Amino acid sequence: MLFRCIAAMLLISALPALAADKLPPGVVAKMGEIELKVEELKAIVDSLPPEAKAQLAAAPQDINRVIRMELLRRALGAEARTKGWDKRPEVVAQMERAREQILVASYMNSVARPPESYPTEADVKAAYDQNAGQFLSPKQYRLAQVFVLAPPETDKAAFTKAQSKASDMAARAKVKSVDFAALAKAGSEHAESAAKGGDMGWVAEQNLIPELRDAVANLKKGDVVGPIKTTAGWHVVRLDDVKEKGVRPLPEVRDQLVNALRLRKAQETEQAYITFMTNKTPVVINDAELPKVQTPAAAPK
Repeated sequence: MLFRCIAAMLLISALPALAADKLPPGVVAKMGEIELKVEELKAIVDSLPPEAKAQLAAAPQDINRVIRMELLRRALGAEARTKGWDKRPEVVAQMERAREQILVASYMNSVARPPESYPTEADVKAAYDQNAGQFLSPKQYRLAQVFVLAPPETDKAAFTKAQSKASDMAARAKVKSVDFAALAKAGSEHAESAAKGGDMGWVAEQNLIPELRDAVANLKKGDVVGPIKTTAGWHVVRLDDVKEKGVRPLPEVRDQLVNALRLRKAQETEQAYITFMTNKTPVVINDAELPKVQTPAAAPK
């Protein structure tokens, strides 16, 4: 718990560091007498899970946190050893158990890992066909909008002015010859979509707020509806396109399927290996000795 707290603190604070020109070649960082070499840092990064590597690739500056955490870990470890903490019987037992767990986990990962050739394209296609119901995509709308922000209703003058603007925008947007994108850029008060000519992109039906979902449900492509009042303001909406709900195509879900199949295969292989081991060398338990290690039940109060 203490170490996790220290880790969290390091996310928002920086430890003092030596100037780079004070470090010897091949040393990427130093904390007191503790050095972290380039090859050591590379090994640490290589051992990170894929999602952590991806995050690090997206934000290279975060490598500083990895460096500081590793140096702090080493410094705390060195201090613990100087105080003989690594010689305490209970610590020795915990360290040995942790070492054994890491060994077993690494070995079982190796045993259970499917070959690179698995799954085949036939396996993927079969899994897709058998589980098509899990790959349904919802109905989606491609929308564009002009939005007018609603001021507090207590400010009657401002509210009436905004309401009037929304009505005017709706009337102008419904003119067949209007340049909707130009209208949105000039008059919409939703900055993100206004910058794109009102384009809201593809929105899943269930992600639309109820007022908009009901309003666009029966529109045809190119139709404009509004102003639609919501808690945030008024929307003038144009329907640009529709994707009906259906099954997502195989190429779109292939990576997801491959990962799921490899995980299931690994789990099955691991379970089969464990069953083989226990059948090969059955476990024998001496029930007569169990009372010596069991904690007696607390007496009822």
